[in-house]
Amino acid sequence: MTRFAVGDRVSCTYFPRWRGGRITPDAVDQPGCTLDGMLAEYASLDEEWAVRVPDHLTWEEAATLPCAGVTAWHALTGGEAVGPGRSVLTLGTGPVALFAVQFAKLLGCRVVATTSDERKADRLKALGADAVVNYRRTPDWSRTVRELTDGLGADLVVETGGPDTIEQSVRASALYGQIALLTTGTAERPGIEISHAAYASSLATIRRVFVGSRSRFEDMNRAVSAHGLRPVIDRVLPFEEAHRAYREYAAGGAFGKVVIGIGGADGS
Repeated sequence: MTRFAVGDRVSCTYFPRWRGGRITPDAVDQPGCTLDGMLAEYASLDEEWAVRVPDHLTWEEAATLPCAGVTAWHALTGGEAVGPGRSVLTLGTGPVALFAVQFAKLLGCRVVATTSDERKADRLKALGADAVVNYRRTPDWSRTVRELTDGLGADLVVETGGPDTIEQSVRASALYGQIALLTTGTAERPGIEISHAAYASSLATIRRVFVGSRSRFEDMNRAVSAHGLRPVIDRVLPFEEAHRAYREYAAGGAFGKVVIGIGGADGS
């Protein structure tokens, strides 16, 4: 082993065989799917599958990075660059959306977020959102997003809602905006549909995003370290209550990640 030394704090990547560039069919293995998962006291990893954990993060905070963190980072940095003065739209308060708010602010963007909960609206603003739209009170929320972006629309939409939100996301997008599409179906709606009226009035690019490579994980960690960013955690449950953690997360309502701790109080 040459990439790490005894005592280094590391995390496994979501796609261990995807090191950089575009993913290839032979690199789609995933821990917890085609490979052994990480809900264990010990795990054996090839050194090429791991990345260093930012020093300032706890183990619980580091556990939020491989999937939600990298997905949000890839959504923001994997296409046409967004930066100071550009506008980013995030949807809801799921972990990817919250990371997207944090990363977009880190990149100097103006962030508009949506939620249906006024209490969560305040927390989104505290996290860095410049404006929050209540989509339950304003079903046609794309109009409000355009008003908040001087009529131009969002330069980038981090589309986490899929079938339930894609129509409004297209309408909220800038003429040459980007839509980073994460979800393409739900149990109730197995596919996405965009009306002719919405898409005919837009030249937006829809870009499919599914987590990211090891190099993106490492780039993200450098940004996290440089800015002292801390992930949002809703709650930490002990290893013995893993089933409860999954059930509670599936029930919705969490603001941030639900983490399963292993070992001591610090999650180590």
